[in-house]
Amino acid sequence: MTKDFNTMSREELREYARSMDNQFEYLQEKIGTLELALEDRGWQKLTMESDHEFSQQGLMTIRNLSRVMFLKNPLIRRAVLTQSNYVFGKGVEFTISEEEKHKSEKETMHNFRNNVENKRELTSHQSMMMKENELQLFGELFFVLVTLPNRDVIVRSIPADEITDIIMDPEDSKRPLFYKRERTVQKMNFATGQYETANEITYFRDWAVEDDPQVRRHKQIGQHDVRQDAVIYHVSVNHLSDMKRGVSEVYSALDWARAYKEFLENWATIVKAHSRYAWKIATKGGKKGVANAHKTMQQGPQGNGAPPLTASAFIGGEGTTIEPMRTAGATTSAADGQHMVHMVSAATGIFYHYLVGDPSTGNLATAKAMERPMELQFLNRQELWKNVFQDIFRYVLWKKHKNTQAEVTAQFPSILEHSTQDM
Repeated sequence: MTKDFNTMSREELREYARSMDNQFEYLQEKIGTLELALEDRGWQKLTMESDHEFSQQGLMTIRNLSRVMFLKNPLIRRAVLTQSNYVFGKGVEFTISEEEKHKSEKETMHNFRNNVENKRELTSHQSMMMKENELQLFGELFFVLVTLPNRDVIVRSIPADEITDIIMDPEDSKRPLFYKRERTVQKMNFATGQYETANEITYFRDWAVEDDPQVRRHKQIGQHDVRQDAVIYHVSVNHLSDMKRGVSEVYSALDWARAYKEFLENWATIVKAHSRYAWKIATKGGKKGVANAHKTMQQGPQGNGAPPLTASAFIGGEGTTIEPMRTAGATTSAADGQHMVHMVSAATGIFYHYLVGDPSTGNLATAKAMERPMELQFLNRQELWKNVFQDIFRYVLWKKHKNTQAEVTAQFPSILEHSTQDM
């Protein structure tokens, strides 16, 4: 039924507006419930392949949520950046044997890490920090090692959402052979000035089976090519040994970070509601007395039509009393939500006072003693990156100097020194 607002009284209009507000809040709540239901769907794999893996769509959902929460939620952002700052805060130093016979190899390493393309992707300080952020948020990285005609290697990366399958060795389920990449390619048609899109499927070999003749003989899988000039180096975290894919390291913290955000929003709503009325006035005389009190409050004690100043006194007639609205015990404290922050801390390994920026708790002796687990977490991640760089540099030296991978490992057992962050 259509409302005729022209025929409605002021009180009827107010009542109608209140009912619309209530309906809007109800619909918002229902939409939020539906959104949560959509997020929860598809997170478990329903195919016959495995009961231990998330589905491709589920992993994409988790990664997208992690990305949004990193950009928007202060707790997730601070947890991720704290670890990245400690892992790469002082940078990385790359070294190799000082023996003269390794002069060419040192030159190869120097050229690799100073290549503009490689610095953009991996070897600059900024790109290292970004890759650590992405590893925490997405749970895995796919580096593409491309060998150029002059046998130099450049490193690129493929978004995790584009890797739709990892083909394992049928004789060894822990040994990856190929990676399937599916993407939509968008190219500019300069003749028409319009973008044209096409679906593309490509396979890549795993870097560790590059010199396996049984793997190299596969030039195609189905109707799709296997790249011959590039391999993939897969870095994954937060998974078990029977899982192919890594899962976001902030996944277990997302619900609690969102719950804390909603708690603070609700708390702010309560505070705003209590601030609507600061004083309670009781007066005699029914509606007339109420109207007189309202008029007096609006005009101020001088009766000059100006509203009262802050801290003005209300002067009423006989039987009129005024007292402040009592809010003690009625307002939920913001500190009541700290247990949710502790759950985010438990999920990310970043202690409470780092997440909320509260130095008063960080100065406690117990907080100082408990920081050792967090320090070990950062040192463990530094070791992971050390192994990643060692593997990539060994591959670069192998491709450039035509040694076998075993020879490179034997000749250069330690080619990277990782500067650690002072704890």
